[in-house]
Amino acid sequence: MKKKVNWGVLGCAAIARVRTIPGLLQADNAHLLAVASRGIKKAEGLREQFGADRAYGSYEELLEDPDVDAVYIPLPNSLHCQWVEKAARAKKHILCEKPLALNEAQAQHMFEVCEEEGVLLMEAFAYRHAPLIQKVKQVIDEGAVGKVKYVESHLTDLLTDMGNIRMNKDLGGGSFYDMACYNISAISYLLGFKEPAEVRALAEMSPEYGVDVSNTAILKYEDGTQAVSYSSLNSYPRGYYCVVGEKGRIEVPCNFNCRYVQKFTVTTGGIVDNVEILEEKKTEYTVMCPDNYMLEILQFGRCILEGEAPLVSKKETLLNARILDQML
Repeated sequence: MKKKVNWGVLGCAAIARVRTIPGLLQADNAHLLAVASRGIKKAEGLREQFGADRAYGSYEELLEDPDVDAVYIPLPNSLHCQWVEKAARAKKHILCEKPLALNEAQAQHMFEVCEEEGVLLMEAFAYRHAPLIQKVKQVIDEGAVGKVKYVESHLTDLLTDMGNIRMNKDLGGGSFYDMACYNISAISYLLGFKEPAEVRALAEMSPEYGVDVSNTAILKYEDGTQAVSYSSLNSYPRGYYCVVGEKGRIEVPCNFNCRYVQKFTVTTGGIVDNVEILEEKKTEYTVMCPDNYMLEILQFGRCILEGEAPLVSKKETLLNARILDQML
């Protein structure tokens, strides 16, 4: 049985250079075979930087390489659909950056094409592969805070480069697509992928760039559970989520794609005395987090080599896209 997946990377995006390719190089079931850009000079630079075997001056050339088993697509959001389809037609397995698509219909089409061609497709939410959020979910499922009543997730950044693709409407920019998708993904995972009965949203729009620079969404579920997502490209950087149940709360003050030692707190046992909450018990959990991006590459590699199911499933991706559609 083949022991390593030969990977190709379409594009030189920062997420590829800073996080995913370094993660790929750490994965023992992955080999960086080829990189591609829209010009050979940039591709050669990427090849030299990371030690890839081959460089191509166009994405099409890489997809024509019969030795490439899988491709990673870190292209702008508006280009995901067309290049996923082209990669699938070239019989390549595909790991595509989040958000997979600009809407649910696009995402559904992408999965249909991949299924037709017999290749795997997974949305690249690296944080979902990390032990941190998996431990939080375990604590919830074990009943530490009782029935969950409320989930809140924040992801914010202070963007100063207005030339960044996140400010480009034509490329699928805005904080809904770039940041809120994380919040909705986390909320849905922690709540067991329930479908919200109602979605409300507010956004701060940039009149100059035509994209949302901040947004808040409120989700309500049939059982009464509620959730809030706040994302922003123009406020102090922060990653944070919390879960409130009938018996306690969980607070996770960590960035989504975190590494090394991370901590979260479970608070229970409080007694209300007039307006004070007394006798609360705080339990701190410590979780060691390897590189999320390495874990993501390893897991998708096992899907290709060993038949494991993608951790970020088609069902999860379509739910995320559907909620984002409702928010927008």
